[in-house]
Amino acid sequence: MEQIHIIALVLIVVIFLLTAGIFRVFRRRQVDQNEAQIEYIAGLNNLIDGDYEKALDHLRKTVRINTELVDAYIKIGDILRIQGYADKAVKIHRDLLIRHELGNARRISILMSLAKDYHKNKNYLQAVTTLEEVLSIDRQNEASKELLQLVYEDMEDWRKAYDLLKKSNKQDKEHKARILACFKLEEGLKLTKINKEHDARLCFREAMKLDKTCSGAYLELAHSYIREHRLKDALTALKQLMQNNPKDSALAFERMKDVLFDLGQFGDLEKLYIELIKSNPEVMEAHLGLAELSEKKGEYLKAIEICQSALVTDPDRLELKLMLIRLKSKLGLTDDAVEMAQKLAEGIMQEHHDYICTGCGYKSVSYFWHCPECKAWNSTKRVKIAYR
Repeated sequence: MEQIHIIALVLIVVIFLLTAGIFRVFRRRQVDQNEAQIEYIAGLNNLIDGDYEKALDHLRKTVRINTELVDAYIKIGDILRIQGYADKAVKIHRDLLIRHELGNARRISILMSLAKDYHKNKNYLQAVTTLEEVLSIDRQNEASKELLQLVYEDMEDWRKAYDLLKKSNKQDKEHKARILACFKLEEGLKLTKINKEHDARLCFREAMKLDKTCSGAYLELAHSYIREHRLKDALTALKQLMQNNPKDSALAFERMKDVLFDLGQFGDLEKLYIELIKSNPEVMEAHLGLAELSEKKGEYLKAIEICQSALVTDPDRLELKLMLIRLKSKLGLTDDAVEMAQKLAEGIMQEHHDYICTGCGYKSVSYFWHCPECKAWNSTKRVKIAYR
């Protein structure tokens, strides 16, 4: 009987010790979880503030305390990618996929980060494969479709980019049509490089159907016709540009002069300028062109009248003022010319026009429809650039 009491007492002590141990472990784990959560939140706050070094420090402390916090690992990899260490980010994100019981939502998060790593590293085929895996889990995942489209753009696989965007219902219809037109334009340009001019023109025409203001499509269609010595067709394309997108008429003028000259129809240029001025008087290039033609014919007073009339619409246009100075000098109106030149030099900053991306500020002296810096489409704006 006494032996039974001893055994019972030992069992009680053992149970007590086990319970105390479990409680201490549980309490320690709870403390660790709380500490990990505090570090994780601090890391997120630093990430929001753009302080990546502090964010990394807190997130690394987080995973040292609690290795089960997958989201912290994801964000560590994301920060490394942002800092330019895409290879390290790939390793972190790829290793996370080995873990069991991730669940679809968590797995998609990891795959999306991994796809961004591959994209940053210009490993486009791996990025495509990774994004396709996301879509195999969730066919409606819009974020993966948007990234996949960007990858296709960087791969210059314009047909796949076009097909993907065409199926999308997310974007505004008009904006979507403009981007689709740009894809067709790019596809056409790619075809011209391998001398498939006919197929290229089909793409340019499709771009024009999608967006009748797609200036690049008209220009490249004209270039294609010029390369095949079909000058009348080229002239038609350039006239269509002027008609459908008057604000970009200046893009067509120089090419049109050469085409009309080769066709022996240079006299028709004056008629085109006059028609454009009547329909779109704000297009200063038409006024300048008409004044230049009058000057070449020796009709200086008429050229002066054209410039002065245009300055009423655009009083700051430098080219008009410079032409007036030249014309007055040719007519012997030296005092007027000198006075104008002095006013221009003293009171006005010299100006020329560049093209700027409204998205990122990228500048170019040439018109572009696809920003080479931020990859934005149709973000080009013609601006005045001033120099002292």
